[in-house]
Amino acid sequence: MQIGQGTYSSVYRARDLETGKVVALKKVRFVNMDPESVRFMAREILILRRLDHPNVMRLEGLVTSRVSCNLYLVFEYMEHDLAG
Repeated sequence: MQIGQGTYSSVYRARDLETGKVVALKKVRFVNMDPESVRFMAREILILRRLDHPNVMRLEGLVTSRVSCNLYLVFEYMEHDLAG
């Protein structure tokens, strides 16, 4: 179920099939695979993996799709966001 959308990504509520835990999947859109946007995304992933703070959503993993060439960032799920 889609729970949010931005310029470069959509966020879905999903369930981890191995643990049964509810997670948030951020589907990243690579419009033209521009090297600069790929570098920016790689830098964002590196920063998110290093962050460990109670006020920042924790990046739990990465998932790739061979069929659609999509990248999904797996985050812990929260019932509300900053707008709420």
